[in-house]
Amino acid sequence: MKIKNFEFKTIEELSGREMFCIERLRINTFVTEQKITLPELDNIDLSAIHVYRLNEEKTNALATCRIFQDEKGKWFLGRVAVDRATRGQKLGKKMLEAVHKYLKEEKGASHLSCHAQQYVQKFYESLGYKTKGEVFQEAGIAHIMMTKNLG
Repeated sequence: MKIKNFEFKTIEELSGREMFCIERLRINTFVTEQKITLPELDNIDLSAIHVYRLNEEKTNALATCRIFQDEKGKWFLGRVAVDRATRGQKLGKKMLEAVHKYLKEEKGASHLSCHAQQYVQKFYESLGYKTKGEVFQEAGIAHIMMTKNLG
């Protein structure tokens, strides 16, 4: 499925090239830039819907994230990354707007939550997310739980 030039695919639907581009962006962002040493791929990737936009040559992901349901059926957003060379072009905002539309219209979801890195809290607030609870550490980085009403 495609919404606003973003693809929505399960791991079974992704081509090897698409997965390579997504994972390269995630590694560049979370491992190389942010120095996170926890495993980048995890079992959530097996059940998540991967959202992404590739460049025209289909050699790099420009933006990516994953959405998934927890064991209670609650929707979560994670692994949000925008390529360093395209930051400032509002791709993150456009991608999350596409995610919101997809979840509301295709999945009937009413809320979306995420563990947002605290330094991007204002970005999520600008998209209508509200903070829940206190700041906590995840992978050595300050995070805050945030939730958006999709209704």
